Amino acid sequence: MKKIAVVALLSAFIAVPVAAQDMYIGVNVGSAQIDVTGLNSSTAFSVLGGYTIHSNFAAEVAYVNFGSVDRALGTTVKSSALSVSAVGSIPLNDQFSLIGKLGIASTTFKATNFGSDSEIGVTFGVGTQFNFDKEISMRAGYDVYKVSADSADENVMSLGAIYQF
Repeated sequence: MKKIAVVALLSAFIAVPVAAQDMYIGVNVGSAQIDVTGLNSSTAFSVLGGYTIHSNFAAEVAYVNFGSVDRALGTTVKSSALSVSAVGSIPLNDQFSLIGKLGIASTTFKATNFGSDSEIGVTFGVGTQFNFDKEISMRAGYDVYKVSADSADENVMSLGAIYQF
């Protein structure tokens, strides 16, 4: 029984670091624009985490704060989203890749004096990734969050950093 426990414990210590090499975290900052006439762009910030399933495919979860925009009569519109996406990667060489993203996002809009609204919709994006080494990368991208057929979309252009561990 002790031999089985020792083997199981050693296997866990070996397997966890091997599996962890496929995980990553990151942050992005950029410009968000709501597709509503009269609203200016705002600064967007996001945090993300992902798991690389294959060298060309990953699953990613992200929280995006689209910032806030002031409107007439003291109304402020704030929005954010939580998304789950599949990320495809096409390497052009050892350091540079093209990325495509497709997923689902829950987007929330809050407006002072008008309450809030949450919608679930599709999110997609395109971008590039530059790998400085096996752990540190930089991303640039353009993402769209489709809120619903009759509501405004959120469009984000961003630059970010990825740390793979």
